[in-house]
Amino acid sequence: MERLKSGVRSRVWADGDRIVKQVVGDAAAFTREVTALRLAEHTGMVPRVLDVDPDTRTIVMERLASHAFGEDWVIDYARGLARLHQATGPEHAGLLPRQEVPDPEPFLRFVRALEVEIGDAESELAFTDTGRFDLLHGDPCPGNDMYTDRGARFVDFEGAMLGDGLTEVVYLRMGFPTCATVSETPKELREAAERAYFEERGWEEPLEDACVRWLVQGDALVQRAERDGTDHLARVVDEDWFWYSTTARGRLMFRARVVAGFTETHPAMSALARRLLERMNGIWEPQPIDGRRTHVS
Repeated sequence: MERLKSGVRSRVWADGDRIVKQVVGDAAAFTREVTALRLAEHTGMVPRVLDVDPDTRTIVMERLASHAFGEDWVIDYARGLARLHQATGPEHAGLLPRQEVPDPEPFLRFVRALEVEIGDAESELAFTDTGRFDLLHGDPCPGNDMYTDRGARFVDFEGAMLGDGLTEVVYLRMGFPTCATVSETPKELREAAERAYFEERGWEEPLEDACVRWLVQGDALVQRAERDGTDHLARVVDEDWFWYSTTARGRLMFRARVVAGFTETHPAMSALARRLLERMNGIWEPQPIDGRRTHVS
């Protein structure tokens, strides 16, 4: 078997037309991945599970073909996410962890620490569970997607959960918030991808609230292994750290810039984001954001 590159959480080998993956050190992640792959098999969006060994946390699955992606890859990506999200419904409650509702308090403490006026924004941060049971990938990042003649496919479901798919299609607006790389999707391509997502699902809904949820999440400033309950928004007040393509502060500034444009749907939060962005630009060095897709190999 040929050993393939993988993250620290797994070991992966290629064996002809099969992939062998061993999840290292996290039984819950292994269970999530196997469950998600089986729930999504009927969609054609994931590799088929061929064998499972719970004792060694090993999964044998089909090896997906992978082609080079074009500039419009985000359209196939969004359409694939829509098909994946539709794999589950209320009847699957309890089979995977429930998506957590963001707690805005650490973000509000962060805003106060930067001496920025909150204004009326708290009323727009009263998040609730939207009640959806979409199958969420949990980390739909460049590198966890593959492209075939039939469109996008997805791998690496260690963070899979049930929740609201809108929080994943907005990866294209928010620069891939849980990913090592941050990139800004050109507006025309992003809008075409969002249309493709909703055409696939058969309904449409505003995406601004899902974006705001990413702005307030401190865990979206660090890689998965560091999401351990630490208040990373408190950390970033006094220190910055580099995560692959940009820094934690660079990520926050990009997300604030996106939310600052939501003047019609979230006027108070938009105004807060503009004040916050002005303050961050005044005290922190601007960080570059890629204008094209990159991924960790």
